[in-house]
Amino acid sequence: MLATQQIFLIASLLCFLVFLALSSVAAEGVRGMRALLLAALLGIGGNLLYAFGPDLPPLVAYEVSNLMYAGAGAALVAAYRVLAGRSPRTQLLVLLVGGVGALIVLFHDVFDSFTGRSAVVSLFQASVCIEIGRTVLAARPDWQRPHGVYWFVLAMCVLVTLGHAGRMAWLLGAEQTPGSLLQPSVWSVAILSAAALALPALIMGGLLTAHRKIVHRAEYAANHDHLTGAWSRKAFFEIAARETALSKRSGKPLALMLIDLDNFKAINDGAGHQAGDRALQLVVERARSTLRAADCVARLGGDEFAVLLPDTGLGHGAGVGAKLQAALHAAVSALPAAPGQAALTLSIGVTVLSDGEGLQAALARADAALYIAKAAGRNRVHALPPEPYLALAPDAPPAPHQETLPIPARRVG
Repeated sequence: MLATQQIFLIASLLCFLVFLALSSVAAEGVRGMRALLLAALLGIGGNLLYAFGPDLPPLVAYEVSNLMYAGAGAALVAAYRVLAGRSPRTQLLVLLVGGVGALIVLFHDVFDSFTGRSAVVSLFQASVCIEIGRTVLAARPDWQRPHGVYWFVLAMCVLVTLGHAGRMAWLLGAEQTPGSLLQPSVWSVAILSAAALALPALIMGGLLTAHRKIVHRAEYAANHDHLTGAWSRKAFFEIAARETALSKRSGKPLALMLIDLDNFKAINDGAGHQAGDRALQLVVERARSTLRAADCVARLGGDEFAVLLPDTGLGHGAGVGAKLQAALHAAVSALPAAPGQAALTLSIGVTVLSDGEGLQAALARADAALYIAKAAGRNRVHALPPEPYLALAPDAPPAPHQETLPIPARRVG
């Protein structure tokens, strides 16, 4: 059986290893990492002081060791709150740790009571776990897959809370109250093992939570356009492949829309690239307010965007394009116009995928529809069906006259 001193040394080593792991990802800029590092450092020091308590001055063995361990728990609470996007409540936590220190002094220097000191420590650490559990549960809508990390933290919080409750029940029910943490006994070893190992486990849970944020941030950067927040070109083709397969299985229509900003070069040249960037952002903002959650808007490059509209036919897709134009016009009209600045409008080409058709064929047809809209004077929506007879489908209103024009190699403006 492990001696109680060895348990604290193992816990200190585990805190050190977790500290090394935290140090390797601290540079990623995730908020809450500093508090986790502080918790690990205080855990290392607190466990070492517990382990060598009999050889240390009483002030260090009792007051300092318990104060460091309480500080580690408070730092953990602050870390989990920050990771959940909440205020760390630093001042309140500092006051609580100070209160723990004062009570330890009371039950050591005024009333020498091991049970009193244990009750203070157990109550505080149980409260730490309850607060961490509440924080993690409150952030459940923002959990990022896989969810096992969060359930691990919650399970640890429950186990540690129950462990401290069991510790107090054991102390209150013992025929002979122990006089030290290091007093060897089966119950002492079992309880101390659970309590000492809980701190590095909860710190590791915080590290895993932070790691999920780092992964999510990297995935978002890879799949979204950094300027507008729209889906990236790469992500668009991945989403389009899934939606195309789903459309073929379900038999539901899938509309495709290509959007090009009119006069974008003139806006850039006349008002500067900052105005051009704001124009791109405004288009995506209006698209998100107009489209459904199931729709996908992506920036293909430059001033060209693509939109996938699941369960949408040709006529409804053209209607969505008109709504987007109207929303953008309303937003632009509300902004102060710079003298001589070209108007920000959209030309839109719409089509639907036909049975057995690949995405590239539909993109080429949507591009042809967009070219027609440009050639007709810009600021227009043009719908082009896969076959002429599809324009008479129940979803679509009578279609405008269709022209067969070559797909351009380049479009300017």
